[in-house]
Amino acid sequence: MNAISADERHDPYCIAPDMATELLAQAPWRRCVVLGDAFAQGAGEPRAGYGDASWAERLAAALRSVRPDLAYVNLAQRDPVAAEVRARQLGKALTFQPDLAAVAAGGSDVLRDSFDADATEAELARIIAPLRDAGADVVVLAPFGSGTAGHLPEDVLRRRLRLLSERTHNLALRNGAIHVDLTAHPADADPGIFGAGGWHVNARGHAIAAAATIRRIGVHLGVYGPPSLH
Repeated sequence: MNAISADERHDPYCIAPDMATELLAQAPWRRCVVLGDAFAQGAGEPRAGYGDASWAERLAAALRSVRPDLAYVNLAQRDPVAAEVRARQLGKALTFQPDLAAVAAGGSDVLRDSFDADATEAELARIIAPLRDAGADVVVLAPFGSGTAGHLPEDVLRRRLRLLSERTHNLALRNGAIHVDLTAHPADADPGIFGAGGWHVNARGHAIAAAATIRRIGVHLGVYGPPSLH
């Protein structure tokens, strides 16, 4: 990972490069793929004091700090629902033969006028299970839960996001995957992680999501850092 600004380094929810390297020191992975929607693709607005890299790019950089030969590909697209992620990206992901896959999908489903949690969970299962069956470790991210969408009341959106988080958590448990619950992240209540539209996270939000993902992987690897969050 590259050096980071003072703002980012002192943000309690972000992570310094040396700490990321320490937490991932035992990472065995050499082929990493990312699947999902705009959040996985990296869509977001700049934020002064924070680097422009998406959470997925930050994760890949942190992994490369311990595995310089890491092969990385991001297949995510702007706004597909979970069924479209499966149809358009899963085959390519399996062809890549990853040993680590990160999946961030379901957010576009939440934004539909009608949200079918059962159908979304089923589609996510049809993404996660084949990746696990192919031998990949899978990281599943649930999105931040306090965004806004003009066509949905805030209480409806938050309820749907919490439900998506619960469903992804259950899927992770059933499939032996690693769950990153951004919906319950303490930074979620801070509107400063979202862009002007209130839905896509900005550069700070991506930095925080990357830090949460790296810390969660560190726990999975049995590595525990010092109490400081940065």
